[in-house]
Amino acid sequence: MQDATQAPTWLTYTQAASYTGWSVGHLRNLVSAGQIPVYGRARVRRFRRDMLDLYLTNPDMAMRTFLAERTEPYGR
Repeated sequence: MQDATQAPTWLTYTQAASYTGWSVGHLRNLVSAGQIPVYGRARVRRFRRDMLDLYLTNPDMAMRTFLAERTEPYGR
């Protein structure tokens, strides 16, 4: 995980696919199935590198962390 003072590194589909070694199509399938943490809206999807790292080592923990972040109120 990243230091709290360090801004997250955001990746596009192409960058995330290259980083993980997967094809863009495979990554899109994971996003469509809700199986990988992704941020933004339909045409502006981005992946956080720290969450991809966590997903690659522990997918269940990555999704729990991602869902917990989404339900937190803003400003916390």
